[in-house]
Amino acid sequence: MFTLLIFLLIFFGLPLAVMFLFERKLFAYRRTIAWALFFVYTFGFFWDWLSVRTGVWRYDSAPTLGLWIRGIPLEEFIGFYILGTLFIVTVASVMHTLFKNDDES
Repeated sequence: MFTLLIFLLIFFGLPLAVMFLFERKLFAYRRTIAWALFFVYTFGFFWDWLSVRTGVWRYDSAPTLGLWIRGIPLEEFIGFYILGTLFIVTVASVMHTLFKNDDES
């Protein structure tokens, strides 16, 4: 029924929540996260919309909530635009913090 949303929350949301709980320094990267989300939404949405519109790909409505924005399911926005971007930026920020601390030693 909500297969895609459950999948996204387990495999993106849960690790992201754990990283934010254990790495409080991530809030220092809020501008980086905001810029990443801006570019993902600007270019990612256009890319998705154009691909769906021209028939390059389509989304099956069965495993979704049934809420669509311009032919794109809400789960796409939640999972790959928000959670996916946050996950990538968070991992990059944690790696930057770890390597920066190694250089200072």
